[in-house]
Amino acid sequence: MTASARHTASYYAASSVPQPDYPALTGEVGADVCVIGGGFSGLNTALELAERGFSVVLLEARKIAWGASGRNGGQLIRGVGHGLEQFTNVIGTDGGGYPHEVRLLQASDMGSVIGSDRYVGGMIDMGSGHLHPLNLALGEAAAAQQWGVQLFEQSEVTRIDYGPEVKVHTAHGTVRAKTLVLACNAYLNGLNPQLSGKVLPAGSYIIATEPLSQAQAANLLPQNMAVCDQRVTVDYFRLSADRRLLFGGACHYSGRDPKDIGAYMRPKMLQVFPQLADVKIDYQWGGMIGIGANRLPQIGRLADQPNVYYAQAYAGHGLNATHLAGKLLAEAISGQQQGRFDLFAQVPHITFPGGKHLRSPLLALGMLWHRLKELV
Repeated sequence: MTASARHTASYYAASSVPQPDYPALTGEVGADVCVIGGGFSGLNTALELAERGFSVVLLEARKIAWGASGRNGGQLIRGVGHGLEQFTNVIGTDGGGYPHEVRLLQASDMGSVIGSDRYVGGMIDMGSGHLHPLNLALGEAAAAQQWGVQLFEQSEVTRIDYGPEVKVHTAHGTVRAKTLVLACNAYLNGLNPQLSGKVLPAGSYIIATEPLSQAQAANLLPQNMAVCDQRVTVDYFRLSADRRLLFGGACHYSGRDPKDIGAYMRPKMLQVFPQLADVKIDYQWGGMIGIGANRLPQIGRLADQPNVYYAQAYAGHGLNATHLAGKLLAEAISGQQQGRFDLFAQVPHITFPGGKHLRSPLLALGMLWHRLKELV
């Protein structure tokens, strides 16, 4: 098995529940729905459809949860992206109530949640949380298989024949289906240029320290809360179950990963927690998240192919929004509660300018401008 076929060398991969190997697709199979992408979007769409009685085939190019779903920050953040105020003329104002406690913290209160003097205030949201994302995805894959979903790994899609019946080709097999779901997000690449032009892959990177003592962990995050800041190049961090600090951030639009993620991220961690200067870094990894121009998830269907659905561009809110997307796609495909899907589907999403070669450098320049404004 090649390196690209395995999970990235992350803390999650090293500490996960057993990772089963699903077969590669060979020959021809048929189903009501073919789902491309074995992350949270694809798995939850497949599971929701199977629970509604649909036959489903899911194709993953590498391993289940190989992409962002298996290597993200593990923070379940409420909401679906940036504020919804800009979309009220399209989606209305209903449904904005939030049943969980949210409270602001002054500088004098920050010590109760974080052992750092870097921040002058914050907001606590008791409706959010943190978890081991790879374990969640592997559990959802097992549940989907129990419901009859056929899961195939190492089955990269090479071509799609569209029509009233879609035919999806891999190197060694084909799937015929009435309905297709594209759930590749930042790894869609050129599979569907119409959609790939609307989502920009952005690199995000994480380091994991060696296990900390109980006293060290309590000093960093006394209430074991997950934290993210509000800068353009966001920092996010939390404690793992075995008391490691998982520290991530540095959203990159250049398309180039740092040569040494640990060397790149460690100074950022020490800016927040200088008391960790002598702590060893055990794991370092990165990956791509998908971002749209308006930072709202893109959930809909192709205008010229109404039997082709998609979900992508979660802008860092993927743990939450992917699960919502799976439910909305299943509701639409099954004809249940079409209105919730339509709220997202009617929001327009622009194509990034510059084509596949220039859109990342152009956005990198724009992000540099915003970073400079933060420093002024």
